[in-house]
Amino acid sequence: MPKKLKPSARADQSYVPLISAPKRHSNGRRDVEAVCSKNLFSLLNYFCFFVIGLSMMWTWSMILQAVPFFHRRFRENPWILQYFQAFYLVFFAFTMLTVTLVLGSRKSRPSYTSYLGSALIAYFVVATLLMLSTLPCLNMGANIYFLFTLVMVVITAVANGLSQNAAFAFAAGFGRTEYAPAIMTGEALAGLLPSSIEIASALAFPSAYFEVDENNTSQTYYLTLNYFLSAAVVGSASLCAFKFLVRRAPTHFHPKTTKRTSNRTRMASKLQWPALANFMCLCISSVSPVFISKIVSVVPVEKASIIFRPEAFIPLAIVLWNVGDLLGSVMAVHSLFLIKYPRLLFILSLSRLVFVPLYLMCNIDGRGSVAGDWFYLIIVQFLFGLTHGWLSGASMMGVPVWINEEDREEAGAFMGMTLVAGLVAGSMLGLAAAQA
Repeated sequence: MPKKLKPSARADQSYVPLISAPKRHSNGRRDVEAVCSKNLFSLLNYFCFFVIGLSMMWTWSMILQAVPFFHRRFRENPWILQYFQAFYLVFFAFTMLTVTLVLGSRKSRPSYTSYLGSALIAYFVVATLLMLSTLPCLNMGANIYFLFTLVMVVITAVANGLSQNAAFAFAAGFGRTEYAPAIMTGEALAGLLPSSIEIASALAFPSAYFEVDENNTSQTYYLTLNYFLSAAVVGSASLCAFKFLVRRAPTHFHPKTTKRTSNRTRMASKLQWPALANFMCLCISSVSPVFISKIVSVVPVEKASIIFRPEAFIPLAIVLWNVGDLLGSVMAVHSLFLIKYPRLLFILSLSRLVFVPLYLMCNIDGRGSVAGDWFYLIIVQFLFGLTHGWLSGASMMGVPVWINEEDREEAGAFMGMTLVAGLVAGSMLGLAAAQA
């Protein structure tokens, strides 16, 4: 009998808990499933995180979508009319960067749950105030309205910095790999829908879309009011989703765990490759807007159908990028094998630099394309968005596997910080490239 027990003892000796050492990835997919099996997946939780992600980008998307309305409001001041978009982008990027640096410099672990709740409230308040500002009875002067919208942009950026940091910390604490990609899927859809609406408007009402009467502002006011109304509705839905998730959150979200000293250096060491992959993915993707605004269809404007005219072709390119991003975020949930090879994540993210010369082969400023519109729309735009959603989502979803349970919330926040840092760094490079 004692001899028969030796195989069992040897089997027990070979068992190593998943979180006990960095070698935990050697067993591959079985290790991932071992961690996730401790916390059951909930489709309702997934949907709630998706709604939160949708809210995180929806208000900012609606501000960008309302640019034609702002053009009309600022017509009386040529200087504001020329520079207001640049001011919005710079203030948004630098405010996000400041918030990220402040959060990263804190020595004590903050209450990420409180941060996320505050950010979602801010989205709702900003959307409501902007919606009210479109009413004709509140028609203030260009200077005052510019300052008002700039304040709204700054508040939105603060909320974005808080939510990007806190939402992924909140999701990581649930111990499932699927919830971080759910947030990113919501963000991707928030980028997809506005451009889709713009294309649908161009196809359904071409005369109204391409032959705008500058003196008739009622239609623009009405559309913009609906933009911000939708942002308010999404914001209120995200607050409901957040309250639901708080009630179902694991016990380690309670404040007693927030007194532990934070160690960003330790997080950077443990998450070196996924953090670098996430940063590079966002940084490289941020060059896309520079090219999108300059690339037009190879079909001459006078012979082009509605969809190939610049007013619809550029939104079409944005839609295809965001469709790819959305599908990539969904693909990430089913790409658990990438969690086993974090260094491969970084290599794949860095390899996306190949898309830059591919953009240069397209019809920039009407200089011609090597392969026509299909090459730009499918090979470049769609695949660029697809790889972004796939690799960025994969780099974010491995936190529950790579990090101990008590550190997951902090690790999720750290990965959110790399996401913001990559976005800001890429935006600054994109602005520099646009001026070159």
